[in-house]
Amino acid sequence: MRILDPAAADTGGTTSDDAQARTEPETARLQARIDQLAAHVQQLEQERASLRWMAGHDELTGLANRRLFNTLAPKLLSRDDRASAVLILDLNGFKPINDTYGHDAGDGVLRVIARRIVDCLGDQLVARFGGDEFAALPRAPRADVPDTWWHEVAGSLSAAIAPPMIVLSHTLSVTASIGVVPAGRSRDLPDLLRRADQAMFSAKRHAKATDKTGITWVVSTETGDHTETYEQVAAAPEPPPGPAASGSTVVYRPGDTVWVHRSGARRAGVVEGACEWAALVRYRGQNGPGTMVDTIPTNCLTARAEADPYLDRNPSAAL
Repeated sequence: MRILDPAAADTGGTTSDDAQARTEPETARLQARIDQLAAHVQQLEQERASLRWMAGHDELTGLANRRLFNTLAPKLLSRDDRASAVLILDLNGFKPINDTYGHDAGDGVLRVIARRIVDCLGDQLVARFGGDEFAALPRAPRADVPDTWWHEVAGSLSAAIAPPMIVLSHTLSVTASIGVVPAGRSRDLPDLLRRADQAMFSAKRHAKATDKTGITWVVSTETGDHTETYEQVAAAPEPPPGPAASGSTVVYRPGDTVWVHRSGARRAGVVEGACEWAALVRYRGQNGPGTMVDTIPTNCLTARAEADPYLDRNPSAAL
């Protein structure tokens, strides 16, 4: 049904010029109000998405928080295609950094450690539970792996966390005590977390007693009602072949092209800053053209002569 303007009633339904002039501003006001409401709805949707993200993530590191970990982990544990393990990690030497250099430095260390854990574990579930405590649920790379597949995971994680880092112009380092519990057929996440936490504290006690901080982990397994605890020391990663491995000191400079040797792979990188023992390097990710920036020990770098068309392109050319 068409609604006519009252002013058109005496003209046989035809709107006069005066009436049309009166309705056009009103139409514009209505459209402006509609646009205003649409913008408000969009803002509310963005705020809701932000709140939903904040509810499940740690604001400092961007990792999942305890709530999201407890939501996602049971679903991963219920899969039977690959073995899983629950891992609890606590940093050694973090409190002195906070006490000496302040919370800004401590926050910077936590961000670096979070990035190193993610770089090491890839797309596995990783969370920050609070303070300097992290958790992860690594899964075996394939179904046909030995029962001790988690050895390599714990060892790689220890090695990834240990190198010094530069935060707020300070050279800082922390190590990790790690507790690992192979899930087996267990789907009881609270029990797995409890045992992993106990294993982590055992690793911490062992590290203090033997002065092997950061290269010790403890794994707890169950056979019936009997719990066995194994302690094992992770071997330090061998440096890649090159000048640094032979004992000579290589000092890299910003702009130097290098190979970054990590997790048995060689990735193209470019030095952004360096000292005698480490360099800040921008290097290729595992897949695709994406890059990451991290502090790499010089014994994990070698000179690169081959050009990388993506990494070595002139930054100004991309603008």
